[in-house]
Amino acid sequence: MQLMSWLMTRFGSRFSLLFEPYRRHVVHSALGRFLDRPLDLMVGFVEPDGTQRVLPFTQHGTVLYCPQQFDRINSITYRGFSEYYRLRFELNIHSLFYPQDEQLCTLPAFYLEMRINPAKRIGRIQPKGPTPDLVKLFLRINRPDTRISASDEEEPARIDLAYSNGLRPQTELSEPTELPLGPDHNVQVYERIVSLNSGCTADLDGHGLSLELPVTKIGSGIKWRLIWAAHCAEPVLQVFNRDQSPRQGRFRYVARLGDLDAVIDEAIRLRDDRLVHSRRFEKLFDQAPLRMAQRHLIHQTFQSFLSNSWWCDLEPAAQPTSDASNPAESTAESADRTESRSSPSSEWFSVWDGNWFYHSTIDVQYNVTLVYLALWPRLLAIQLELWTGHVRNHRASGGSYLCHDVGIGTTVGDQAYSHAMPVEENCDYLLMLQAYTHWTGDLSIADKHGDLLCDLTRYLIWADRDRSGFASEGAANTLDDASPALQHARKQTYLAIKRLAAIAAASDLLARINRSEFAQQCQALVDADTTKIESQSWLGDHYAVCTDRTTAGIVDADTGEPLPYEEMTGWDAYSIYTANGLMLPAMIGQPWLMDRKRLRMDLANATRETIGPYGCGHTSYERDNTWISQNLWRDHLACYLGLQRPHLVQRYWDLQAMSNTGDQSKGFIDTDVTNNLCFYPRGVTSMGFLLAQPRLVIDRLAPGGQRVSIEPDRNVPQRWPLLPLADWKAGRIPVCVVDDQSRVTIESEIDPVIIRGSTSKGDDLIG
Repeated sequence: MQLMSWLMTRFGSRFSLLFEPYRRHVVHSALGRFLDRPLDLMVGFVEPDGTQRVLPFTQHGTVLYCPQQFDRINSITYRGFSEYYRLRFELNIHSLFYPQDEQLCTLPAFYLEMRINPAKRIGRIQPKGPTPDLVKLFLRINRPDTRISASDEEEPARIDLAYSNGLRPQTELSEPTELPLGPDHNVQVYERIVSLNSGCTADLDGHGLSLELPVTKIGSGIKWRLIWAAHCAEPVLQVFNRDQSPRQGRFRYVARLGDLDAVIDEAIRLRDDRLVHSRRFEKLFDQAPLRMAQRHLIHQTFQSFLSNSWWCDLEPAAQPTSDASNPAESTAESADRTESRSSPSSEWFSVWDGNWFYHSTIDVQYNVTLVYLALWPRLLAIQLELWTGHVRNHRASGGSYLCHDVGIGTTVGDQAYSHAMPVEENCDYLLMLQAYTHWTGDLSIADKHGDLLCDLTRYLIWADRDRSGFASEGAANTLDDASPALQHARKQTYLAIKRLAAIAAASDLLARINRSEFAQQCQALVDADTTKIESQSWLGDHYAVCTDRTTAGIVDADTGEPLPYEEMTGWDAYSIYTANGLMLPAMIGQPWLMDRKRLRMDLANATRETIGPYGCGHTSYERDNTWISQNLWRDHLACYLGLQRPHLVQRYWDLQAMSNTGDQSKGFIDTDVTNNLCFYPRGVTSMGFLLAQPRLVIDRLAPGGQRVSIEPDRNVPQRWPLLPLADWKAGRIPVCVVDDQSRVTIESEIDPVIIRGSTSKGDDLIG
């Protein structure tokens, strides 16, 4: 495909390479995106006439003819040609990932491979001479404020880099903030590129290596193999707790890999085995019946998610001192007392919100939940515990609500976002916890935090001040570029339905941990409110955005100012968010709560009325406000409702291509020009294609024993890897197979899987 900016990164350890071909450099750091700097990466070969042909990541040399890129979920290959000597050059960068293998995933190293092959014909260009038998390949590095030295005196030949890395994230893409994003001091970083091929020579200036390689047929296996590794031993996070002095967090790999030599040793020693595992994971996606736009989107968004991850070990807290105050504490709302309900863990896992730097925003992780359920539920469990330490007591309700985030930048403490979203965040948490509990069968988190579940639910009950079934307090939500009707209005329909699902989730969980009385009260409320919501919000062919049109007393949560009009414009618009809160329950076999026929009609009609060039806007009143992650969530929900086959994905990918070519370099971008959510983790919602398309449902707490079922489209032969059912350690991955006779079978079945009936041929309205 065409060249575009592309990010490759290491999970949890953050080592990243952002390839920006139009800017002719690579943005790089062992500490990852927004803590990185441009470097000049000269990779290529020397033609027989002495011309240095390069990939477009350097200001030097002559760029190869017709440069292209080919992405996979764990790797990317760059290809270019010598048109005058009929040579094809390839560089592959592989970032290891294999689910639930922490040591493999967090190793701070990339595997590089270069190949040089003959090309029979390149257009109608006449060659200057014969294709050579031997070609000199090279890799050269230049980076500002970095000590670089190359050596070929001992095997393996290598390039060493050392530099000082700041801890304050920076970007030209975000609005300025007064929040403390990180400490003043820098940390020391060491990197090394080693050649696994003998015979390399170091450049005289000490910045590069060269190797003569034979020109061999494609598939010969002859290539230049290298490892690019990094190590940062110093603390990279400061984690504040209200009752203690800050705890220092080091990358998790440091505990087992004490220095760069240890990283290199492990990378070399386990190279072949780990590449086999990582490529096996890639192959699952290669063989899945995905459209190309879906593949590109999964590959890009997965790397964006990895790039935002922080996986650290926290040192024990020192005794509190008088000046060890929480730098984020003064910026967060504190009308109600904040309480920590869990003991601080020594293991820290969180995910940045791209260029906004908030750690583990609950409403973002609500969508990201799909990747955890698909590949690594434990990572969701860590965050479900983390959020319990960021709770605000609410006196009026006798309950509590969760903070929007757990801090910002590399100095992490209290909520950093400007305002609370009590109904939204409480709902998201309860729905994630219910999904995790049923998906895994693990009741331990719900049991441990039973009091918190009750308190979060009490707040949700209280938020409906007139017993209408709709929240009229605490209703500000995550859609910060939406119209007031969708973002600030009292009695929003999507929040009402999500609140209904969350209270049902609480009832379900509380009944399972022997809190039956409150569980029954919650279920009675759900039963009563379902009818209220249906009767007040249904407009004949869709649900209203909100049922309270008045603006009296409503304040813009961002500005603090009253809304400057009397009635909510767009209150009766079509919206893609109506059933947003119902997908996670559907994935674990819970009832739909609302009228399913109406939900299907609402979803199909809203898609038609909100469509724009890059997908659907929030509502028909604001078609240009497009969030790709929410379009994906809606598409997956459509599949669970029986509306098969997404057809909008090419539009989503068009936005990514536009945003990463020419002068644009924004990684996965969730929004068009109306907002600026760059290098964002939320797009990994795309992983839901592999859950929703076969309509996988998992309930390990079902009456009578666990229940796992699928209902794929039988009209097309296909193979869907059932990722959540895999035994990753044993390498057994069940696959749902639909053959050319519409028969459905399960290969390598581990858990018994129920195969449900065929999908109606008329149900392909949505993607």
